[in-house]
Amino acid sequence: MGTSHLKSAGITNSDASPVVANTSGNGAAGFRQHTDGYVTAVASDAAGSTYQLVRVPSTAIVKSLILESEAQGAGKINLSVYYSSSTTDGTQPSLQGLIVPTTGDQFFASDVDLTSAVVPTNVTNESGNYTIDKRGKHLWDALGLTTDPGGWFDIVGVVHTTAITTGTGKIYLSCEYVAGS
Repeated sequence: MGTSHLKSAGITNSDASPVVANTSGNGAAGFRQHTDGYVTAVASDAAGSTYQLVRVPSTAIVKSLILESEAQGAGKINLSVYYSSSTTDGTQPSLQGLIVPTTGDQFFASDVDLTSAVVPTNVTNESGNYTIDKRGKHLWDALGLTTDPGGWFDIVGVVHTTAITTGTGKIYLSCEYVAGS
């Protein structure tokens, strides 16, 4: 059995002659941005209810998503990506508030059970859809879009499978990302 000496793309680019510039958030240092938000669930929220938790630019390179929830009595959510619903942030009017169709409703997480309290939990790739090879890409590219639509995306909790019963508990999401160019 042989031994390997493997290099990431960022190291390979740095060792090249001439050096190939790495991009911020994908091999080169970048400043992490942070955004967070919470909603208070409503009792009897049925499957299909949505909770807009955080908004990031389409060029964000998502590095971490941390979900926390108070006990909801019952209910499961997925975390997906929608086009921003804002009319002032550069999101195309024809896309505002729509789910990014390439993602389904579970791009980051699927069926996270909110019956009991959820301690802060990393759900960046809980669904298995935001794989390692996508985590150095701009979000629009990681979502499978062929061009950057511009504007912003919302990371949204979608009530799935089981309705929220008791409700009235807070659902919180923290997002760290590098602002790509």
